[in-house]
Amino acid sequence: MTSVKPDADAEAKISVCIYLPDERLRSFVTFYYFVESDMPIEDFLYPEWGNVRFPVRGSWLVQLPYTNWETPLTGALFGPTDRATRVASLGGKTVGFGLTPLGWECFLRMPADSLANRVAELDDAFGMAAVDIHAQLIAHVSDAEGVALFDTLLLARLDSSPPNSKGALRSDQALRERPHDVEAFAAAAKLPTRTLSRLCHRLFGFGPKRLLRRQRFLDTLGLIRVTEHPQFSALIGEAYFDQPHFNREFREFMGITPSQYLAAPRPIFANAARAQAAAGIPLSFTLPPQRGV
Repeated sequence: MTSVKPDADAEAKISVCIYLPDERLRSFVTFYYFVESDMPIEDFLYPEWGNVRFPVRGSWLVQLPYTNWETPLTGALFGPTDRATRVASLGGKTVGFGLTPLGWECFLRMPADSLANRVAELDDAFGMAAVDIHAQLIAHVSDAEGVALFDTLLLARLDSSPPNSKGALRSDQALRERPHDVEAFAAAAKLPTRTLSRLCHRLFGFGPKRLLRRQRFLDTLGLIRVTEHPQFSALIGEAYFDQPHFNREFREFMGITPSQYLAAPRPIFANAARAQAAAGIPLSFTLPPQRGV
């Protein structure tokens, strides 16, 4: 397991620790994260797949797209998002894990679009009441105990869940091939376009056209994230017609301009980048490979 603590003055009281799940879970879970701050912070959450979060200490506020500030519940299930989210805390600790689209289908068996850009109470989706998971996380002294708890819960859930559908596996794999349009996406998935559209809403949370725009943007944002002093004109490549096209897409998905993004402090994700790199997790937004499915 890898723990990285920030070294910059502005980030000196913020800790982001990231851990990979059990090998058997890596098609379904991105990673576990433990974020702790002894100071007020505010940051972005990039457009992302579903997440499960537990605020174990202090206050954590999340602003989902088109909503006012919301406080995550004892255990919160966040659906996939196609817009940047803001997170703020007066200080405290939050822990959780990300779900890949295959993990969403496997563990939750509910359409992803039913919770897209929304948050719901977790209840007992992982075989234990969210309030009991929350209590255990509060009682745990070390992150290792939290990781073990998550592994135990998710492996038990995996063992009791039906396998992923063939359509989900095909569309998930096709998305990794970076199709340039919906027709190419359908061809790669070997599915009729109407079938692909239904699958995309159910598995990814968005229709195929919106999904491809989102993934194209996240691929470019991943390059920006790992490039020191990024020059946008050198990074956008063939993904966009020109710089104004990229600027419009950036504002669409992030809610701000590229220059505003670079100027904004990112205390959580600056540390998360170091933690991911130390854990050997790519900093791009590429889906993890399908394993054991």
